[in-house]
Amino acid sequence: MELNMYVPNLDRQKKLPKVFLILALISFVALLIQIYFFDKTSETKILFLAGTSVIVSLFLAIYLLSKINVHLLEKRSQEIEKIELSDKFEIKSLRINSWWLFLYIIFFIILIFILFSLISILLKELTYKHIFYSIIFIGAIIFNCYNFLKELKSRKYLLTVSGKTIKIYYENNEKEVITTDNISQVRFYVIDSGRGIGSKNPTLQIFNCEEKMLVEMTISANDYYLLKKYFEKYNVRIDNQYKEF
Repeated sequence: MELNMYVPNLDRQKKLPKVFLILALISFVALLIQIYFFDKTSETKILFLAGTSVIVSLFLAIYLLSKINVHLLEKRSQEIEKIELSDKFEIKSLRINSWWLFLYIIFFIILIFILFSLISILLKELTYKHIFYSIIFIGAIIFNCYNFLKELKSRKYLLTVSGKTIKIYYENNEKEVITTDNISQVRFYVIDSGRGIGSKNPTLQIFNCEEKMLVEMTISANDYYLLKKYFEKYNVRIDNQYKEF
């Protein structure tokens, strides 16, 4: 399989370094010309020389960063190509990262602190503005709590796959057994943390023929590609909202 099928924008990413390298070379030629005609007594020429030097450095930096980005994308694509589909495999949900959990708790404490500050102001001076802000923060706290509990739950699932049969476990207890023939669709997406720093790990949902959701679990990117191959093999409809690259 070609690498570009895994990274839709890889061709465009490969063109970027060339564009910025050309721009850097043109800027460098302009810099050499300015150095040749440089006049220390002219403030205008000094400013132009400094500006051109900055532009050359900027284009070179972007060129290097874009080259590194292309290298990382190609490396990731090669890793994906090595993923092989077998008749039996296991998919484990990702565990909560302790650092992420710590940040989330800190964020939640800050929201609570702001809310209590607003409530203390309300007790002294009741205004529509303070009531509005209080409602906003209460909504934010409820939204974040819901998504936090939802993500915690999504980390407790386990799938064992054997041919067309999928066994779903929750907290190591068998919850459901289903075959690919009885799956109406699967969905991949990213849980919106509402913090602007949401995890890029995909979340899987599996629906039976009655459109009942049987499992919702956060998985690794490699498991995402493995399951994608698996469901495509058995012609299961995939609602893919996950974009790694």
